[in-house]
Amino acid sequence: MSNYQDYNAQSTQVLWEGKSHDLTSAASGGRIVSASYRLTTDSLYFASGVLSTREESIPLWAIIDADISQTMTQKALGVADLRLKLDGNVQARFGQAVVLLKSIKDAREVRDCMLRQANAVRAYWQQYEHARSIEQARASAAYFNVGAPAPQQQQPAVTAPPSSGQSDFMEQLKKLGEMREAGLLTDEEFAAAKAKLLG
Repeated sequence: MSNYQDYNAQSTQVLWEGKSHDLTSAASGGRIVSASYRLTTDSLYFASGVLSTREESIPLWAIIDADISQTMTQKALGVADLRLKLDGNVQARFGQAVVLLKSIKDAREVRDCMLRQANAVRAYWQQYEHARSIEQARASAAYFNVGAPAPQQQQPAVTAPPSSGQSDFMEQLKKLGEMREAGLLTDEEFAAAKAKLLG
């Protein structure tokens, strides 16, 4: 994974579930729900629509802030709106800058839980990327130095068997391929290292 922003949510562990307790819901005794929400350890899912339901999801790393607003009617119903602000770098990807959770109960507790989890997810992936970039840099440096001349030593000239160089070349090429498969080298880095071997 080259960037945590390419990460797709996978967790099914639910931290919170809620729904919109608006006037429509109140008038129908809770039978008609205009929106429902589900928070997992790595994503927020929200479904909207009365006649047909459309579900979307936002990975938690994209949520950078949250505000609460409440009208007089919502205050009487004991609910509030939770407005989630998305990272400016990914707004185009999700087609919106703000996600609104309408008329939910316990909005402050939900906000605190969501921001805490979003910060944890972001920190995890940033640490993962940092460690991975260090590993890739080390691997690239090691393999880009393949074929560098060894220090000069006073030794009698010895002719190596013809198959020895071919064997070393194949072994190094095999290792490069394994590193590319493991994601430690990009295709470009693999091609450059291979060209260095061939040169």
